[in-house]
This record gives sequence, structure tokens and C-alpha cells, in this order.
Amino acid sequence: MKGSHHIAIESSRLKYEFDIKRNITIIQGDSATGKTTLIDLLNTYGRYGVESGIMLNSDVPCIVFSANPITWQDTLKTYNDSIIFFDEDYSFIFSKDFAETIRDSSNYYVLITRQPLYNLPYSIKEIYGIRTTGKYHFPEKIYHEFYPIYTDVGIYEIKDAVVLVEDTGSGFQFYQKICGADKCQSAGGNSKIVGKLENMPHDKHVTVIADGAAFGAYVASVLAISKRMSDVQLYFPESFEWIILKSGIIKVDNIDNILERPEDFIESRAFFSWERFFEDILVKATIDDPIRRYSKSKLSSFYYEGKNKDSILSIMPKGVFDKII
Repeated sequence: MKGSHHIAIESSRLKYEFDIKRNITIIQGDSATGKTTLIDLLNTYGRYGVESGIMLNSDVPCIVFSANPITWQDTLKTYNDSIIFFDEDYSFIFSKDFAETIRDSSNYYVLITRQPLYNLPYSIKEIYGIRTTGKYHFPEKIYHEFYPIYTDVGIYEIKDAVVLVEDTGSGFQFYQKICGADKCQSAGGNSKIVGKLENMPHDKHVTVIADGAAFGAYVASVLAISKRMSDVQLYFPESFEWIILKSGIIKVDNIDNILERPEDFIESRAFFSWERFFEDILVKATIDDPIRRYSKSKLSSFYYEGKNKDSILSIMPKGVFDKII
């Protein structure tokens, strides 16, 4: 399944309206914010249809998972091209088995949970809360909508910062070439970046760079640590490959439209995370050119020299490297 899907579900008293555009969406929030009510509405409609008095508008089936937790894998395999909602009662959504089961699925998944799911590569942009925005129709109906929780992840101008990158791949190699080996460190993976940041001296200026498309499980912890430290700036682009494609140094047909609305081009069965999609585009676009050929494991000098380097840096917000290089 691909594309953005607009969903509106309403009863005589309530209306929820939101868009789902990636294969994994996370709903967070405290009790009494409307999460369970949304599930109840969808579940009731799923059981009784229009006879329930509930109206659902969606171009794809919306299913509330309610099968036996013991046979959940077999049940999930029966769904295709649907949006499947999970309430926070199912512990198996935290498991590696769950991640493996949905990896090659044609479905989208909406997971209600207050805890991070470390086995799933979900985007910081697809973590939402639910808020009430007032009465939808006078005098009774209440309108609910999703809002992105992590909108305050930003860039600030920090002098003489150490750059902390999530992994050792092409992105790290680029930043190390730009900043110098003494100013750029690798955390060695998403799971280690929190510990690495915690061990930084609290008076140290740090720039944290990670692929936002798969950093959702760690963003809350990194933000909490950054608020305790004196000077931390955060940069979470979709991926390093997204930056390269955005820079225009590699010509790809229809790339402007792809980058404007990736959800219209990314098939969930083929790409578990958007970062893999952008990597696939870049690899295929450069595979026949030994100079431009892109590799995640070893970055060609084509990308960090001369005008190409400047073009890539121009995509980053002001402040990421302004005071470093």
C-alpha cells in the first residue's frame, strides 16, 4: 500500500479526522485524551457498520486488531491493503517477531503506546497526540484531530560543537570529512546514541545528527537529555540520502515530486522505512557511474568535495555547520 489516506469517523457526539501516510504511525498521550474512544468508535463500526450510527469515511479498510494474542501472527497475515489499529493492550508489538511480521506487509499500522518501540523504524514525524479543537457542529459534536508531538526539534547556532552521528556509514563519513575527525563521533547505531549523549560532559556543545525517518523510538530520550545539557542542537533529516537527493547533485527523473510527496511513491511492502527508499533511488541512479556511485558503507569523494559538498551543505538549516567548518 502507498499514499496518504484521509480518515474521518464520527458519531452523534464525536468526530475524529486525520491522515495516515506511512506504514507506521504512533499515537501517544495521557489518559482521557481520546485514544481509547477512537479505538472504540472504529471497533464498533467494524462490528455493526452503518447500523451502529457511526460514519466512517476512508478509501481503505480500517481494522481494529482484536484477535487472540497467541495467534496474532496468523491473524495479521489475513489482512492486506488496510490500516490496522492497535490499542495499547498488546505487548507483542514491542517484540522483534512483530517487526519481522509486518516488515513485508502491504498494510499500514497505527499503534497506540506510551512506550517506545525499539524494534520498529518509525519516523519522528509520525508520532502524534490527539487534541480536542472545539465543537464541530453547534451545539454538541466535539472535533478531535491528530497533532505531531515533536515539532520543537530544531537547529541553533552553537560554536565549536562536537558532531555526534548515529552510525558509521556514508553520512558519518561525510560529516567527518567536513568537520574533521576530532570533531565528529559515531554513536555506533541508534540504540547507542542515547548512552553516548548522556556520557558527554554537560558543558560540551554537541550537534546530534540522525535519520529522522527511523529515529522515532529514541527522539524523546534524546530531547530529554538535550534539555538537561547546556548547548545541544538536533538535526533529524529524513536521511542522508534524502539530503543528497534534495541537493540536486544527482539527477533523478521526477525527483521534485517524489521529495514533495514521498508517500505517493513508497510501497510499504517494499520499504519498511522511508530512508531505505531514498537509498534505493540514489543507488540505482548512480550504479553505472563509478565516480558518482553511491554506497552506504563507503562514500565516494564526489560527495564531499567542491561544489557538490557545498550543494549538500546548503540543504541543511542554518546553524548545523556554520560555526564548525
